[in-house]
Amino acid sequence: MKAKPPLRLDARSCDHCGACVSACPHGAIKVGRTYLAADWAHCDACGACVRVCARRAIVMRGADVPAARGAASGAHPKPVARHSTDTPRSRSAAGSTGAAAGPAAPGTDSAASRASDAALLAKLQRMVPMAPARTAPVPKSGKRGGFQWTLLEAAAMLSVTFSAFTAKETLWLLPAVQSMPPDLMVPLRVGMLALYYLVQILILMWLVRRRGGEPAAALGLRRAGTSARHVLTSAGLVVAGLIVTRLIASLYAYVTRAFNLMPSSASDLPTLFGANATGFILAVAMVVVVGPVVEEAVFRAALLEGLAAKIGAWPAIVVQALLFAAFHRSLWLLFPTLVLGIVLGWLAHARESLWPPILLHALYNAITVAAAFLVALV
Repeated sequence: MKAKPPLRLDARSCDHCGACVSACPHGAIKVGRTYLAADWAHCDACGACVRVCARRAIVMRGADVPAARGAASGAHPKPVARHSTDTPRSRSAAGSTGAAAGPAAPGTDSAASRASDAALLAKLQRMVPMAPARTAPVPKSGKRGGFQWTLLEAAAMLSVTFSAFTAKETLWLLPAVQSMPPDLMVPLRVGMLALYYLVQILILMWLVRRRGGEPAAALGLRRAGTSARHVLTSAGLVVAGLIVTRLIASLYAYVTRAFNLMPSSASDLPTLFGANATGFILAVAMVVVVGPVVEEAVFRAALLEGLAAKIGAWPAIVVQALLFAAFHRSLWLLFPTLVLGIVLGWLAHARESLWPPILLHALYNAITVAAAFLVALV
């Protein structure tokens, strides 16, 4: 039977002071405004977090570990950085060597307390396999600046995106809007599209800031210490992804055209933005620049990360790609858009950054925009 985790976590009792995060020498404790969690793969049950928790939100399972001083009065100890030697194991070892040299100095742990700590540690070691020692532990969520998207936040963001899209389309179909003069239609379309993107950006930033996160880091737009080799590898993967997705889209278009299955679109890019130089500039701004940034932030940052935390990376990549394809509302384009979504999701996950999928998405759309306006002018 699978052993239970060595610690019992009670998020309702946690006041999110952060003392346990600073005390843990392995970076295994994660605390946010709404959650308290532990990375069991890196936890060695040293008890450091238990000893500094004044609210008893973290306790040893099946053992009575003394709480931090000040727990009875409700005072919260200040978060103090701990060293890997400040654990029951190391104190017990130090005590045994000190006992050989002479009696303990006044104020130090008694021999009985050290023996109790050693016995407790030995019991927990038998329950949970010890993680390998690491010289420089790095939190699992460090690639997002310590911010981990939850499934609830991903679902909320997806709901906002679809609601904003429905509102935009409904507003566009109103008789009052359809009866406007033609010279006002293009500015209105661009304004509605810009508002649609702005709403999503504001909600994304609010979701991150409400938990004390930094938007650029939480969305994967900031990565410190990236080497030139990493950048070149990412660029090569972007080019390869563009070639693969465009070849698949072109082959799909050829097959559907051969069987006379390609629909005649009633509204294309030149119609939406205007078949002139101004329309081309507006299309590039909205479809090539703004659109990829917003869609990648929603689907490959919030949605992908929230799903991956619950169901794993590859199931999350497939699910977000299906939603991404359905979001484009085209049964004919469902397959090539699904392929694009899978490639973008894998790229975001593999490179741990949102910039490669943004670049690939922008280049993919740029080819579409250029082809649409070239056909309109010819």
